[in-house]
Amino acid sequence: MNKNCTHLSLKCLNQYDLIRKYQCEFCKEVMMCACDREYGERFLPHQLKFGSWYSSRERVAVSLGFQGNTCQECRGEKPEAAPKAPMYGATSKIARYYWREIFFETTKRFYDLHPGIDPNEPSLAEFRFSKERKLIEKQVVEEIKRLHEVSPKYQYSELSQFEVISQTNTEVILVNAQHVKAKERKVGIQDDNEIVTVEEFASRYFKRLGYKVMHVESAPFHVLFGVFMFLVIQDSGDTKGRIVQFGSRNDFDSGKSDEGLISILLPEDFGDTLYYERQKELIARYIDKLDDLEWLFDYWLSYSSGFRQYLWAHRCSDVSKAKEVMHILGLENLKKVLHYLSMNYWGNFCGWPDLLVYNDDEIRFVEVKSSNDKLSEDQKNWLSGNHAYMGFNATIFKVGKS
Repeated sequence: MNKNCTHLSLKCLNQYDLIRKYQCEFCKEVMMCACDREYGERFLPHQLKFGSWYSSRERVAVSLGFQGNTCQECRGEKPEAAPKAPMYGATSKIARYYWREIFFETTKRFYDLHPGIDPNEPSLAEFRFSKERKLIEKQVVEEIKRLHEVSPKYQYSELSQFEVISQTNTEVILVNAQHVKAKERKVGIQDDNEIVTVEEFASRYFKRLGYKVMHVESAPFHVLFGVFMFLVIQDSGDTKGRIVQFGSRNDFDSGKSDEGLISILLPEDFGDTLYYERQKELIARYIDKLDDLEWLFDYWLSYSSGFRQYLWAHRCSDVSKAKEVMHILGLENLKKVLHYLSMNYWGNFCGWPDLLVYNDDEIRFVEVKSSNDKLSEDQKNWLSGNHAYMGFNATIFKVGKS
């Protein structure tokens, strides 16, 4: 330890950690901010010894424990926003930007109300009291929302739906139809004498115009990436390769324990932009040499099984659909897809549109929305990524209310 270092330049290992760790760029010591001490020691003691770099997943030991004036806020700087991706029950910007503050304050209030419960005893943890915790969380969210209106801690940096559509020159088709309440909160659309999903309504619209239509979303593209990229991703000569173990996805689907743990070789920085920057020349050469897709897909399918299970790209229905998508796209378009996913797999693997619409002259991706639906952040990211790197025709098919 360098006792003379004043740690003037600190870098956060992972903004998505609850107890964040920081490394001094001069002495390389790793520390946590003293403002997190109460939460860390009381609720998350298991997170205090090690941290991991967000990009590479490299694990590092905390060498200096808690130190004062370490985080941006304690140093008098504007805290950097780290919004989480939208998920069920947490799609608002407040929930996504203030997720860390919400967790800490909700947890603290719960245990302050229940001093007899040990927060580090799993059998007694607050998540067994989900209704009470949800009520507390709702109160916390409302308080943070009011505070944000007066004095925002974070600036929302995401582009609006309108801005993304404009910047990517995405076509928007609006067709009005009667909306009908359907099961499981889904919207039904009246089409002649039938009630169909919004996706089926859009599919019929394009079929009437002479197109063929496939319902795709993201899974078939995960399969294609797994089949065609496993050789380069799992390169045994990669110095950052390490063994990863995970539970069989087939066992998860079947509810059995036939396969058990699966072990595969995987780079520690796989799926991140740092991996791509490190291997982009190799990736480019590899993708450029791909040919005879039909033969390669069939030959590599079984060999890529472990990697595809890791990606949740293992289901037979997705494999069949992926092969069909491959035929529709053709070699050059598939190369664009593989390159785009290689650039930042975990950042680009979601958000693919609902439909693949095509004929002999055109291939088009179509995102379908009912009257009140908006583009998710993943979908906006896909439109931007497609515009910048793949160049497919893209359309938003909006079903308005008649």
